Amino acid sequence: MSEVASGCACAREVCCVMPEPLKNMLSHPEVELLADGLEKAHPQFDRTSFVAVSDRLQALELKDRINAIADQLAASLPDDYPTALGMVVDVSASVSGFVAWPLCSFVERHGSEHPDESLAAIETLTQVMSCEFAIRPFLDRYLDEAMEAVRSWAVHDIDTVRRLASEGTRPLLPWGPRVAALTADPTLGLEVLELLRYDPSEDVRRSVANHLNDVAKAHPDLVVETVKRWSEDDQVDPAMIRHALRTLIKQGNPSAMEVLGFTTEAKVTVENLSVSPASISLGDSIEMRATLVSESDVVQKLVIDFVIHHPTAQGKVSTKVFKWTTVDLDPGQRIDLRKSRKIATASTRKYTAGVHVVELLVAGQVAAETSFDLRDSSS
Repeated sequence: MSEVASGCACAREVCCVMPEPLKNMLSHPEVELLADGLEKAHPQFDRTSFVAVSDRLQALELKDRINAIADQLAASLPDDYPTALGMVVDVSASVSGFVAWPLCSFVERHGSEHPDESLAAIETLTQVMSCEFAIRPFLDRYLDEAMEAVRSWAVHDIDTVRRLASEGTRPLLPWGPRVAALTADPTLGLEVLELLRYDPSEDVRRSVANHLNDVAKAHPDLVVETVKRWSEDDQVDPAMIRHALRTLIKQGNPSAMEVLGFTTEAKVTVENLSVSPASISLGDSIEMRATLVSESDVVQKLVIDFVIHHPTAQGKVSTKVFKWTTVDLDPGQRIDLRKSRKIATASTRKYTAGVHVVELLVAGQVAAETSFDLRDSSS
């Protein structure tokens, strides 16, 4: 999950303010906001015991903060779950955004013995803060009942509820626990997506695309078959189809490229592929240049990507494909391409010193290779 910048006014410059960690969006003030809402709706609410959780939040990361607040909420509310759940639903009307996330987590962590009440509450809570994580335990434990609720959400009047139908059933939901039934049988989710393929909300359509992209990693043919059928209908958003096929396109899947009208067997000569500087330190940027010449007598619609093979501290190689561009290459046309990339540590990647091989992919096939050296920052 990305981080949220904290209001820097810099424009087109390196930002002068460090991004605010997401975890800081759930701290003492947010706990007080929840307490205010609960106390207003239910004067008997044990505010003192609830706000005491603030003292433990500073040492915790985001998900642990969410869960700590949810668990303290459960400890501060009546022992009778339906009664406590009613209070949680009531307070959701007075909060929004991250403040409401622990309310969803309360249902996820404490509602498993009450599926009917919990599923009904999730439909309400997701209109304040998306509850895709909260639905997972119910899909795992009460599949038929949960899927019945999901199908009703897919035709709901409110777009955030419809989005939950797609997002909550993703086989590879980021940060979400796996649901064995969804992994084993992707058609469960695809039946829901069929109800959402014309959705007027861009957020819903993007979730549909992300769901399809999840399925494509294990069942590429099923996804290609689905989007190919959808693509024959002019009402279906082509951007959604492109986003759904992004992993398969990076993998050079010919059937996926054919759906999007890309050339599957490129006829090109790569006159050069270079990376400069040839040796860098962590935090530097590399600039890649390539010159392509068409060897075809027809226009070629080409997907052009690049691969960096990163050596790891364990002596292995981690491979990552990155988007470069797409081009329509006329017969005999010669084009010069340029691309920059910063080589810097991120939450999803740690870099190890050594030679990093760079490959140019044209229509999913390796067309040229070069490398750069990442210097050891300790030397």
